[in-house]
Amino acid sequence: MEIVKTEGYLIAEDSAIVRMTAAEVRVNFDETVDRVASGEDRVILSKDGKDVAAVISIEEFWFLERVIAELEEEIDLEAVRAARAEKEETISLADLKKELGL
Repeated sequence: MEIVKTEGYLIAEDSAIVRMTAAEVRVNFDETVDRVASGEDRVILSKDGKDVAAVISIEEFWFLERVIAELEEEIDLEAVRAARAEKEETISLADLKKELGL
C-alpha cells in the first residue's frame, strides 16, 4: 500500500488516498472496506502497474452521482441556450415536407 500524492487535486483533508494492488485488497478486503466506509481512506486499485479503479464510500459515490447529473443538466442547458442564440434561418414543417416532396 502506498500513499498517493494529490498535488493539484481537491480532496477531503481527513481522507487519505492510498494505492493498493488487487492482490493487497483481496488479502485485506474486510479491513479495506471498513476503512473506506468510515471515510478514513479512499483506495485506488492498481493491476499490472496501472490504476484501474477506485473504492470510495457510498456517501461519496452518491455525491458524485448528483454532481455529474447537475453538470450534465448544465451542459444541456448551455447547448439549448447556444442553439436559441443562433440566428439561422428556420423552415416550417409544412415547407420542409414540400421541399422534400413528401
